[in-house]
Amino acid sequence: MNDLLEWFNRIFVDQTVSFGGISINLIRVIGFLAVFGASVIIARYLQRFWRKLFTRLTLEEQTQERLLWLIFFCFMFVGLIVGLAILGIEMLLMVTILSKPIQISNIKISFISLFAFFVVVMVAFILSKYLRHVLSSRVLPRLHLATNAQFLLLRLVHISIVALGIILGFSFISLRLTSLAVVFGGFSVGIGFGLQNIASNLISGVIIIFERPIRVGDQVTVGDLYCNVRAINMRSTLVVTPENIAMIVPNSQFISNPVTNWTHTGSAVRLKIGVGVAYGSDTARVKQTLLEVAEEHPEVFKTEQPEISPMIAPPLVRFVDFGDSSLDFELLVWITDVLQRADINSDLHFAIDEKFREYNITIPFPQRDVHFYQE
Repeated sequence: MNDLLEWFNRIFVDQTVSFGGISINLIRVIGFLAVFGASVIIARYLQRFWRKLFTRLTLEEQTQERLLWLIFFCFMFVGLIVGLAILGIEMLLMVTILSKPIQISNIKISFISLFAFFVVVMVAFILSKYLRHVLSSRVLPRLHLATNAQFLLLRLVHISIVALGIILGFSFISLRLTSLAVVFGGFSVGIGFGLQNIASNLISGVIIIFERPIRVGDQVTVGDLYCNVRAINMRSTLVVTPENIAMIVPNSQFISNPVTNWTHTGSAVRLKIGVGVAYGSDTARVKQTLLEVAEEHPEVFKTEQPEISPMIAPPLVRFVDFGDSSLDFELLVWITDVLQRADINSDLHFAIDEKFREYNITIPFPQRDVHFYQE
């Protein structure tokens, strides 16, 4: 037994390696690994416990993940500190090493202050997410605010909390607001040389949020793209096409390029259906047929609706032009919902074709007379 103890002491205790004035042996290394591994296991177990608690609090999944990872890294950090103490590194020495500042220009940064900065900023993001969730689910619905007003309020809350967290985090790394002037001065030079596009998108985002040419939920056409606005951020806007394809559009495109906003003044919109009939057709009959088609569709406004919009009028037929091969007409109708624009447009086309066949009204195809001259 004594021989076994002597062998254990000789292998695990007596065999030491000096590193920076610190003696490390194998038993201390095993103790360090055991404590650090135990902290990982405990952290993972506590993640499961906190996940159940967060689920009961109805927190969003993304917020839950951020909180769980913050708890995990905090326990990992504690396990690392205890493990280093077992390894022979005294707590006072660790604190001295971790708190020793590193001079970068006129700014002094230590590991502890940098860690505190990231923790404060992460807590600010988590707090912002939770507060916005509470506002959007419990407070704002009772105020009966418009969708764009709710979005703007939530965005301002997010920016304010994150900005406050960043400013508070700067105090941990001894970075004063006066020092930020130098940083932003260099940043402005960078904007002048290579960040014009980003700066343009940021400024455009501010204009969109406060001027509101587009709002969350609007149906817009950007170039040839018809889409629904889902989120307006500082640099870009998230839109979703009718095919459920999400696209990120830089904000500058909404400011510098023409944009069609179908729902800026309301959801009602007017459709224009063009159709041509053969020369010699009864134009009065054509007009009556087109009006019948409009009257029979349930989603078309049949009378004026001043409570919705003063522009809404009953269906109208216009004789547009004497075309090369046809007499050109337009059927103008107001519909209740722009989201159904494509479907109603298709329904009206089907109905016009059916009515024209019923009343023997011909839709001509282009015709050309070709004359050959023999020289």
